[in-house]
Amino acid sequence: MRMRVLLLGGENRLGQALLAQAAAEFIQLEAVERPEQGWQPEMADDLLAGAKPDLVLNLAFYREQFQLGLEDTAALQAQQQFDERLIQGCASKSVTLMMLSSARVFDGSKTSSHTEKDAPQPIGALGRLQAQLEDSLRTQCPKHIILRFSWLLDTAPEGPFGQLIAGLKGPSPLMLPEEWRGNPTPVTDAARIILSVLKQLDCAASVYGTYHYGSSEVTTWIGFAQYVMQELIGRGLLTGDIAIQPVPFNSRPELRGRPQNAAVLGRKLMLVFGIKPRTWRSQLPALLDELEAELYK
Repeated sequence: MRMRVLLLGGENRLGQALLAQAAAEFIQLEAVERPEQGWQPEMADDLLAGAKPDLVLNLAFYREQFQLGLEDTAALQAQQQFDERLIQGCASKSVTLMMLSSARVFDGSKTSSHTEKDAPQPIGALGRLQAQLEDSLRTQCPKHIILRFSWLLDTAPEGPFGQLIAGLKGPSPLMLPEEWRGNPTPVTDAARIILSVLKQLDCAASVYGTYHYGSSEVTTWIGFAQYVMQELIGRGLLTGDIAIQPVPFNSRPELRGRPQNAAVLGRKLMLVFGIKPRTWRSQLPALLDELEAELYK
C-alpha cells in the first residue's frame, strides 16, 4: 500500500481483525494501541506530527461505542475531545480521516432499512455525539469516509454477543426485546469492508462520503438468538432449547439510547466500491469457533 495508514485502536477486536486481514495480503498498517491513560486530546496532535500519515483510521473508541454503548458523560466527553482534536488536525494537514459511526444516529422509527439519505435523528447521548462528530468531519475535512454499522459482534464477554451467549447458558429464561431489528455483523466482516475501502483509496479513487454496511440479512435479535442457540446445541455447548421470553423493547435498560430499528442498507457501498455483503449466517460458525477457542484456552 502506497498510503501511510495510521490505525488508532490496534489493540481492540476490530483493530486486531483488520491487522490480521491486512497482513494476510502483505499490507502494512501502522497501528497505535490505546494508551494506559486513555486517549487524550493532545495525543492527536502528537500522532499526526510523528507518524505523518496520509490517512488516519480512527477505531480508538470502538469498544466504548459498539460493545459497551457507553452513555455516561465522562466517557462521551473524552471521546468528543479526542475526536474533535483529531478532525481539526487532519483538516489542517489535509490528511484523509476514516471514522466509524452507527445506526444510533437514527431514531429507529423507520420501518425499512436506513439509507445514507435518511436524516439523522438520534435519541440517545451516544447517537447525538456520533451525529455531531459526523457533522464536524464533513464540515472541516473534505477528504473523509464515514462508515455506519448496525450491530457489530465480537466475542468480548461484555459485548452484546458475549452477553447473549452468557444468557443462553444461564439457568433462567432469557428475556429479549421484541422487534429489535438490525444486521448482525461480525467484526471480521467489518474489517473486510474497511480494508476494501482502504485499498480503493490507495488507488486515488475519489470516493469520499458516508456509507452504510451490515451483513445480510436483516433479522430481529430474538431471531438471531434462536439461530445462535441451534448452532450451540449442534456443537454440544447447549443441551437443549432455552426458553426465550419476549419483553417490550423500551423495558430493557441496556438498550437505552438505541434505535429499535438498527437495520442499514449497504447498497451505496456496493455501487461505489463493488463490495458485496456477506450473510451473517455463513459467518456465524467462524465467530463461534473463536468463542470456543477463548473458552478453552
